Amino acid sequence: MTLFRRAALALTLLAAACAPAPETTDIARTAAEVDARDFECLREAIYHEASARSVRGGRAVANVILNRAADPRFPNTVCGVIREGEARGRCQFSYRCDGRPEILADAIKRATATEAARLALENPGEDVTDGALFFHANWMEPGWFGTLDRKMSAGGNTFYGDA
Repeated sequence: MTLFRRAALALTLLAAACAPAPETTDIARTAAEVDARDFECLREAIYHEASARSVRGGRAVANVILNRAADPRFPNTVCGVIREGEARGRCQFSYRCDGRPEILADAIKRATATEAARLALENPGEDVTDGALFFHANWMEPGWFGTLDRKMSAGGNTFYGDA
C-alpha cells in the first residue's frame, strides 16, 4: 500500500509539473491529488537542503518528503510536509524558518534540484533512502535521531527511518 501510494503521488506530481497551475487553489487535496505547486515545493526543499552537493543527495531529500506525504502521521501533500510547523516557528525543514527568502538564484543548484526532483518522481519505486522519514546535516550531532534506524548518508545529510 505504501509503495502504491508513493507511486501515485510521484506520478501525479510529475504530471502536474508539466501542467498549468489550477485556477482554484483552496481545494482540499489528498496525497494523490497534487498540483504544480507541490513540484515547486519539492524542488525548493531539495535546492535548500541538498542540491549543492549531489543529485543523489537531492533524491534522498525528495524521498524523505514523498515518504512523509505517504505516511498518515504527516501532512498528505508535499507542500504540507515541507511547511509543517512553520506557523509555530518549529519548521521541519530549517530553511523555512531561517528568516531568508526562498529564492532559487543559483542556476547550477536549481538545475541539480530540478533533476533530483524529476528522478525521484519518475522512479517512485526507487527510494534511495529505503523508507527514511527523517534527516539532518552531517555536521550536526545526531541527538534524538540516534534512537532511529540509520539508513544512509548522501549529499551532506544522514537519513533515518523508524526505530
